[in-house]
Amino acid sequence: MTAIPQTVVPAAVPGHDFRLTAWQRETSGESLLVLVHGLGCSKTSFDGAWADPLFRDWALLAPDLPGFGRSPKPADFGYDLRQQARVIASLLDQRASRRVHLVAHSMGGTLSLLLPDRILARLETLVLVEPRLLAESCSVAAEASRYPEDGFDEQFMRGFRRRVSTEERVAFDADHADPVAFQRSATSLVKWAGSGEMVPRFLKAPCPAWFVYGADNRHLAELRQLPAEQTVAIPGSAHFPMHDNPAAFYATLADLTAAGAHRRSR
Repeated sequence: MTAIPQTVVPAAVPGHDFRLTAWQRETSGESLLVLVHGLGCSKTSFDGAWADPLFRDWALLAPDLPGFGRSPKPADFGYDLRQQARVIASLLDQRASRRVHLVAHSMGGTLSLLLPDRILARLETLVLVEPRLLAESCSVAAEASRYPEDGFDEQFMRGFRRRVSTEERVAFDADHADPVAFQRSATSLVKWAGSGEMVPRFLKAPCPAWFVYGADNRHLAELRQLPAEQTVAIPGSAHFPMHDNPAAFYATLADLTAAGAHRRSR
């Protein structure tokens, strides 16, 4: 695969003017696919979008969230998911003239539901990939949240990096995840997933929305609370369907973005 050029995109939130590292491709078209990664991951979660022929003509944007990938890792940032949602909101506000399809994985999916309604309402499509909407689905975050911030690197992060480096069916970017960002994000994810708010937020989303999951994870508790017509399984995959079965994942994504655009046009 050809190397994807890296760039920097600004995002302003109260108290911080971020310059986020991102992969970006501009085109003359109106449609833009924004790709948001999960806990302990980075923009590399969606590297397949740049190579997939179905998205050859699409504008693409995949940022590293603060504290992850190559983006700044400020210790004075709270990393609550609502704060991280404000970062994504800033990126989307700057692109308000585009027809935006938002695709977000795991924690990224959870925080996307915390975007202001004015932003969600103007999305063409909201595709949440294995989002954590209930606390019982937050296995990694729940484990991490049990460790205090002081000593988190030694007590959890170093072992986590070793563990995931040998697991074939995960695609974390743990070497570039800041321990403070990871611990605070994990703690916030567990809080929001356990709040009882996230499933209702998904069901009330003011835009076409889907819950995409790896077929091997058909046990996810969220699936018992969501309408079947808003859930889509990717065969031969688990928590990282865009890596386990990229052909099926991006074909499904192409179908969902087309369906979202069609609904918007009616």
